[in-house]
Amino acid sequence: MDLSRKMSVDILFAYDTDKERLPLIIDKYLKQYDLSVAQKKRSKATINEIIRNRGIIDHIIEKSSSRKMGNIQPKLKSILRLGCYDLLFDEIIPEFAAIHSSVELGKNLVNKKSGSMVNAVLRNIQRKKDSDQAWLKSIKDSKVELSFPNWLVKKWRKQFGATNTKNLCRTFLKKSPMFLRVDTNQLPLIEAVSLLNQNGIEVECYGILNSFLKVLSGQEKVLDNNLFNCGIISIQDPASAAVAQLIKPENGDIILDVCAAPGTKSLLMAQKVGNNGKVFASDKDPSRVELAKSDIKRHKNKNIQWSILDATKDRFPMVEKILIDAPCTGTGVLGRRPDIKWKLKKKDFQFMREIQISILNHMSKFLKIGGKIVYATCSLEPEENVSVVNEFLFSNKNFSIIPSNTILPREWVNSDGFLMTMPYETGSDGLFGAVLQKK
Repeated sequence: MDLSRKMSVDILFAYDTDKERLPLIIDKYLKQYDLSVAQKKRSKATINEIIRNRGIIDHIIEKSSSRKMGNIQPKLKSILRLGCYDLLFDEIIPEFAAIHSSVELGKNLVNKKSGSMVNAVLRNIQRKKDSDQAWLKSIKDSKVELSFPNWLVKKWRKQFGATNTKNLCRTFLKKSPMFLRVDTNQLPLIEAVSLLNQNGIEVECYGILNSFLKVLSGQEKVLDNNLFNCGIISIQDPASAAVAQLIKPENGDIILDVCAAPGTKSLLMAQKVGNNGKVFASDKDPSRVELAKSDIKRHKNKNIQWSILDATKDRFPMVEKILIDAPCTGTGVLGRRPDIKWKLKKKDFQFMREIQISILNHMSKFLKIGGKIVYATCSLEPEENVSVVNEFLFSNKNFSIIPSNTILPREWVNSDGFLMTMPYETGSDGLFGAVLQKK
């Protein structure tokens, strides 16, 4: 039995049945299985893509088995999903190998009868695929919204309309691209492009924001590239950088950056404020703070000071600029983190909203008069964005909104004057940002 495939089934099963986040589940099982680096990398990618396309995969399995997924034994469900993915989405594994190995998994991990069911279902899928070359594409085009919870799709239709919701789902069904930010103080953009291309990393300039490159191929080589390891390039989504730019970091500024780990925005601001400035970055998660601290060895910016602090209750120095990268449901980054969507619950929006309001109210105490707070999330939901800002403004009459279109490209700013990037329009993550000034 193929150990890497057995591990994939174990992880998919654990994701369905445990409350732990997928990255933690994957890390746990990678430590348990003695696999090569290449096997681990491939299994991780396969798992993420199965979860990304799970709704469509489940639809195909139901149509090919005449059984509802809820009536299929959980471990068997994971085996069928893996087999279906290998047959229809994986261009490397031969069809006979995908079927045979899945049947063996069914026999060994469940029982002999399950092996027979796996064989029958996958053979049905194979026949449909072979008889109609356009069959899978037509399902992916017409059933794209199946790969998201039905209640979330209905919510988005009310917020964005039917057409934009379909566009959003189509965008999130593709893996988000990797972007690189170049520190142009160290190296001109054109030289960075040339050096990366010479090292097998094909990039193109991202036109909306200067100093950003979109990686077209060679993503797996970035972390070993010298430009990355000496801090000249960093992996960052353009929308994330737009949030940091809202604070307008300038040479000599002292900035509070809370809920900041792992620190991509902190680094951008540190590079802007220079040696005469300081970024006091903090997060309440010790492991994430350690990760951010370890990145200093790479970029060597000594003007970031990391602390473990809770933005809802701890004390901070008084400053003129504060960035709140608030914890949120993450619906704007489902292209990067497809596992989030299947764990989301309706009550999560209100739960996160209460935390966000608590952070905004508490951190406003440490802002000097005339200073600015940037409140940001990677959520698309009004409950976590404009609603939080409006509630804060209602309770704090000494604050007002500074429209974001005075700082960012107009196409990134909504009619209310807030940063709001929609992935199907910008090709970036979906982020919200509001600039609030203390009078």
